[in-house]
Amino acid sequence: MTEPSARPAGYFYLGLALVTAATLALEIIQTRMLSVVTWYHLAFFVISMAMFGMTLGALRVFLQPDRFGPDALGRTLPRTALWTSLAVGLCYLDQSVLAPEVAMSASTLVVFTRLALTLAIPFYFSGICVTLALTRAAYPIGVVYGADLAGAALGCLAVLPLLSLLDGPGAIFAVAGVMAIGGWSFARWGREQRLGRWALAAAGLMIALAVANGATYFGLDPIIVKGVAEKRHWVSYEKWNSFSRVVAYRDREEPARNVLWAASPNTPERRVTFKEMNIDGLAGTRMFRWNDEPGALDFLLYDATSPAYALRRGKVAVIGVGGGKDLHTALAAGNEAVLGIELNPVFIDLLTGRYRQFAGLADRPGVHLVADEARSYLTRSDERFDILQASLIDTWAATGAGAFSLSENAIYTVEAWRIFLDHLTDDGVFTVSRWYAPGHIDETARLVSLATATLLDAGATEPRAHLLVGAYDQVATLLVAKRPFSPEDVQRFADHLASMGFSLVLAPGHEATAPILARLADCTTRKELDRLAASYALDLSPPTDSRPFFFNLLRLSRPWEIAAYLGRPAGVVAGNLIATLTLLAILLITVTFAAATILIPRRFAPADMQRPRAGALVYFALIGLGFMLTEIGIMQRLSVFLGHPVYSLAVVLFALIFFTGLGSFASERLPLTTPARLAIYSLSLAAYLALAAFLLPHINTWFQGFSLAGRIAVSLALLAPAGLGMGQAFPAGMRLAKHGAGDPTPWLWGVNGAAGVMAGVVAIVVSIAWGITVTLLLGALCYLILPLSAKGLFSSSKA
Repeated sequence: MTEPSARPAGYFYLGLALVTAATLALEIIQTRMLSVVTWYHLAFFVISMAMFGMTLGALRVFLQPDRFGPDALGRTLPRTALWTSLAVGLCYLDQSVLAPEVAMSASTLVVFTRLALTLAIPFYFSGICVTLALTRAAYPIGVVYGADLAGAALGCLAVLPLLSLLDGPGAIFAVAGVMAIGGWSFARWGREQRLGRWALAAAGLMIALAVANGATYFGLDPIIVKGVAEKRHWVSYEKWNSFSRVVAYRDREEPARNVLWAASPNTPERRVTFKEMNIDGLAGTRMFRWNDEPGALDFLLYDATSPAYALRRGKVAVIGVGGGKDLHTALAAGNEAVLGIELNPVFIDLLTGRYRQFAGLADRPGVHLVADEARSYLTRSDERFDILQASLIDTWAATGAGAFSLSENAIYTVEAWRIFLDHLTDDGVFTVSRWYAPGHIDETARLVSLATATLLDAGATEPRAHLLVGAYDQVATLLVAKRPFSPEDVQRFADHLASMGFSLVLAPGHEATAPILARLADCTTRKELDRLAASYALDLSPPTDSRPFFFNLLRLSRPWEIAAYLGRPAGVVAGNLIATLTLLAILLITVTFAAATILIPRRFAPADMQRPRAGALVYFALIGLGFMLTEIGIMQRLSVFLGHPVYSLAVVLFALIFFTGLGSFASERLPLTTPARLAIYSLSLAAYLALAAFLLPHINTWFQGFSLAGRIAVSLALLAPAGLGMGQAFPAGMRLAKHGAGDPTPWLWGVNGAAGVMAGVVAIVVSIAWGITVTLLLGALCYLILPLSAKGLFSSSKA
């Protein structure tokens, strides 16, 4: 057996970096996959199962020290990396045939148990591998942990090209291939040539599967998507990226009234050709074939999303282009200058490339298409518009910031709507359409609350004078004017709705169809509006950048009120209820799991195993909690500031993990070896995180007009001190804990991971209930009280 000191350290660090890169990339890609296959709120399930698997791996290393001793490291590291690679591929094959649909039945429990196992098993083997590298290798812990984090940071970046070049399943197989290459690198380090050959063979197989799967629509893809069997034979185009999967189906021809979101009973009798498209298997959009005949697209004006064109003409901007329906509507209404702003570059690529002739928009004079986030683009623009339209923007796709952080959250806040109003002409109108359920107009009420708050913030004294709402079937459309609507505007709007067979829901001088809407619109101060919104069981408070969760109407801060909806969910609340109960269930599971991670090893550890003091367990739990609370809070804030879900991965998550890795490297030169040093460190880091919590709400105001490069630079300047500081705590604790026989560090690593799992869920709950600032302050508090828990570590190190 070759002595560890005689082995080439470079292969060890490369193997660890590749394994952690593949591990984090797998977690992100599986989140993306589950967001497609099932509902967005269950994507968070992946994060929990990933950390659950890794923590179980760490606990196994702790409970079986003889099996995983330092002498066997050269063999066990490549072997566990190889097992992880094979488990990734095999477990995905099982996942692809599952139908994880939410229903109250024992079968559902069986399906989700099986799904949990297939998600957790690869991370279990990865957890063994990473734990061994961190706790058994005879290398400086600061450097080892730094290599771990450097690999994880690269894994964040790797997701972007993998999902762009391949499909989701192909990206999973590619990750398995990278994991196998990590096993080969460990085999070179351990001089295990046979294992190295097996690892290269596995890498070749997985990468071949990845390439082959990405080259066809009929590969190893999920069979059931959102509870419905995928009609792969109808697919004409499929494209993945880090925050969506877009599918376009073959051309169809239907009566016009069948292809509108809420078609007037008076819709012309004609047949139209279109492509049905969806995002993540559910959120639909349609692309209509361009027709040069006069009036050929006039049927689009009979949709309940289009009444603004009965009041205004001129320069139009459409937020959320999708398949181009609203652009076609603007042209059909006679507007000659139309700007389309689309967050997802896939749709812009389709409209300007593959389906350019079909849609006919890119070649229309006056039409301009932009792939960007709307509020970010408009902040940098001096353009003013007569109509600014945002219709039914809700992809329900989980982003890199985690589930419950949807890519469209950023456009439904007071700060965003102020930007939109500022980019209207003096007589301009901002029109927003949302889903509507007569008798359950919860989302409509929150929309009116948001509009009222925005108008009050802009200086309006009578918000209701600026608001019009019409509705039909399942769609309500809100019009917000920069100036009060004139009596002629109101009458023309009412006449238009009547001619279409639509309902007038809210207008100046007219009785509202629901008293709640009138009360919200009649508020004349923000304090009055907040007091009124707080009096309802549903969360009707206007969303802000600090609480940008427009779609979450149940108050997590008042859980006893959620129970009132258990027996009678309807409308938007029905989906909210499932999402909220899922989140709370995962929170309960993670808390139980974290407790078990502490209690079970104490009960079943070998008699001669060293048991760390309670303070050591609390120390590692606190740094797990603090890091995840800070990471998620900063990601939620800066993803809005940077203006695109891709940047949550490419800038925020990558940079934070990267700087944390640098902090770990630096800890070798600046170790926290005394209680005084730890106290100064904790106070400094907590103070910075608390300062960042109060500064971040102002970032959009101060720097939103900067170029993308400028906003990235500002983000990096904020992230660097946080990451460098947080990177010190883990290696410091490991140095103090790693002494004597019966090394307890695998257990402490497991406690750290379990606390991180719990913190990820807690961060989402706290952000939704009380705001992102509170989440960040809780992260700062964890680091502030760190010295109180470290007494046991320092005492043990002297023993």
